Amino acid sequence: MFWSLLENGGNTTQSNPWMMYIVLGVVVVIFVVWMVFSGRKSKQRQKEYTEQLEAIRPGHKVKTAGGICGIVVEVCDDNTVIMETGSETAGKSYIKMDKELIAQTDAKGPTQIAREEAEARRKAEEAEKKAKKSGEVPAPVPARDEPAEEKSAPAEEKEEK
Repeated sequence: MFWSLLENGGNTTQSNPWMMYIVLGVVVVIFVVWMVFSGRKSKQRQKEYTEQLEAIRPGHKVKTAGGICGIVVEVCDDNTVIMETGSETAGKSYIKMDKELIAQTDAKGPTQIAREEAEARRKAEEAEKKAKKSGEVPAPVPARDEPAEEKSAPAEEKEEK
């Protein structure tokens, strides 16, 4: 296709007028496919960001779009948070701000938690396969449905006794 364009010196209207339409159609199709896939990724990122903002609770560390770092003290009903900045020696200050201004946080939404659990399971399975190949005893794969609270409960019972 491109060799014929070079042979004709770029003059496609005299030899084959449909060649120009085919090339133009391919370019349009590639552009549309690119737009669809980039739209999907941005929707997924926006969904994760929204979930992360909804997961913010008092005690989470946050960083605003303006670069202010602090700890969330209170989450208000009107989509705002009260953030504590500063230190005890220099003095603390409190800032009330809209949640949408938060750029980074250590809070994790359900999608991010599920992705991290799947990654941990995948790594554990790979380690188990490597251990089987080398003849070692594999470490137990952590169960997915065990809440962290139940794991710490026996330690508390021992302290009470």
